[in-house]
Amino acid sequence: MGRSPKILIVGGFSFSRGAGGSNYVIGLGKALSEAGFCVEYLCDDRHGKTVRQDFQEFTCHAVSRGPSLRGWKAAWKNLSASEDALLKWLERVPSDEFQIIIAYPGGLPVAFLWRLRRLCAAKAWKTAAVVVEWQQLWKYYPSKLRNLLLDMADQELQIRLVNKRFGHIIAISSLLERYYRKSGCKVIRIPPMIDAEGQTLQRKPTPKQEAQGLRLLFSGAWLRDRLDIIVKAVLLLRGEGKPIALEFLGPGVNDLRMNPNLQKQIMEGPEGAFRFHGWVPLEEARSITMSADFGILLRERARWSNACFPSKVAEFQALGVPLLCNLTSDLAQSLRDGDNALIVHEVTVEALVATLRRGLALTSGEKARLKQGSLECAASIFDYRKHAEPLGAFFRGILNN
Repeated sequence: MGRSPKILIVGGFSFSRGAGGSNYVIGLGKALSEAGFCVEYLCDDRHGKTVRQDFQEFTCHAVSRGPSLRGWKAAWKNLSASEDALLKWLERVPSDEFQIIIAYPGGLPVAFLWRLRRLCAAKAWKTAAVVVEWQQLWKYYPSKLRNLLLDMADQELQIRLVNKRFGHIIAISSLLERYYRKSGCKVIRIPPMIDAEGQTLQRKPTPKQEAQGLRLLFSGAWLRDRLDIIVKAVLLLRGEGKPIALEFLGPGVNDLRMNPNLQKQIMEGPEGAFRFHGWVPLEEARSITMSADFGILLRERARWSNACFPSKVAEFQALGVPLLCNLTSDLAQSLRDGDNALIVHEVTVEALVATLRRGLALTSGEKARLKQGSLECAASIFDYRKHAEPLGAFFRGILNN
């Protein structure tokens, strides 16, 4: 019997941190392995050399990209992709080592992707690209004007030009799926994926809580969410004496210094209203998440928010934590009000307060049903096994093309 086709996933993710990009490529690898492919990974080791457990079932290649650069020197290196260690590693690989290269562009410049595509063509490797966002950089990523303009130009060139040259696209949302399909690419839409069975084994009973009170958990970077509205709503309800608390997993209070007014509101808030856990090990993060009543998410409806699909949604659902959020992107296809989520119908303080009041009124039995609905959603929609067959067919089509 011949060996299984080998796929290498290469890009700007990390082997050591629990970031959304890493979680997405882990789910992709698990699904492709389930479909009969041999999957390996290649990335740089800038976040450290500890390989998190989720990656350890795969062969992982890490290379050093060397010292970080700043200013125009960094800009020139990005624009030219000169001396890129990932490309040099790939240049040394025999042509028959892999059959397909999947590019995960997060954190990688457009010149890298251009050179990667040319290298793959020279080695007769089939190619595909993962597209998970189309960011509104000028609004959500404060930076020097020079860096902002370079980042915007780089992103637009990736989205509108280079990604299309890969020919095969794994899109995280229906917006991106439609865009690349209209451009003549072969596209498959895959949401964030988790291991629902593995998460079941890791879940531990949480201490029994009283029905009164509401613990909300915000996780990940905060720049894109309307945290100002979330904080105002929590402060308003605390002012009424309601037992509600907002916890943060990932960012610390000092990370909010770009919004001094918001930082001041939180620091001067009532005792127990806000709590920061910071960045913690993955197992500790899961334990903190499971003890929350709801994960909270509030984003303006725009092209950038409809293009992405927050990986934290799948992760919350897999741990039995319902969402309290508004609907952007394809969230309406997985989240149902009163079943595995409480839906905020407008991005306003008033609408969020109304939804939080619903949460405060829930009985312990109703909270338990929401948690069960979340687990069922994770198993039916986000588990990687549900996507193995269509992904397998998509990539066998790439091989046979």
